[in-house]
Amino acid sequence: MNARAAQSVVTLTLNPALDTVTSIDQVVPDHKMRCGPTQIHPGGGGINVARVLHRLGTPVQAVYLAGGLTGHRLRGLLDAEGVASRVIETVAETRTALAVRESSTARDYRFTLPMAAVRQSEWRAAVEAVQTLVREATYLVLSGSVPDGVPVTIYAELTRWAKAHGVRVVLDTSGAALMPALEAGVYAFKPSLRELCGLVGGDLCESAHWRDA
Repeated sequence: MNARAAQSVVTLTLNPALDTVTSIDQVVPDHKMRCGPTQIHPGGGGINVARVLHRLGTPVQAVYLAGGLTGHRLRGLLDAEGVASRVIETVAETRTALAVRESSTARDYRFTLPMAAVRQSEWRAAVEAVQTLVREATYLVLSGSVPDGVPVTIYAELTRWAKAHGVRVVLDTSGAALMPALEAGVYAFKPSLRELCGLVGGDLCESAHWRDA
């Protein structure tokens, strides 16, 4: 049975993050707040998808950009989980993200730092890696934001290329990269409610409205 017959998946993460998750009883301004136990995970849209698929036993390869000490740590954590990957080294440091659960209210506060601009040679290397791996895959998952320095049409271009090679594209992104990729004709799209509201130009208050949209 070849890789395509086995329903294999390739994921692309252009803007990964080292995710730190912790908790605190209450978030208050101006004071030093001491958090509880902390967990650190490799993160970013396509990386998260690859981690879950790997745990479920689905053949998957993760292509992602990573740079600096943060990127080195992210890579080590992902390798420790046994996720097959193709890493494209970047000059820019991989970003970090912080998620804090306020225990007293069960509210989540999420802080995401930006990544510096990606060089053309770097994102082109990521595209080439995807095009090499996806020839034997069933699905290509394009997930996560597009960092500065990368054209917002990159997901659309990869979608058209993948479709021409018989690969189904699953999209999960937002911002300027979203609409061109949808117009290119992805196989499936996973919008958040906020993204869906932006696409249809209105509020979607009821579940029936979500389904109609």
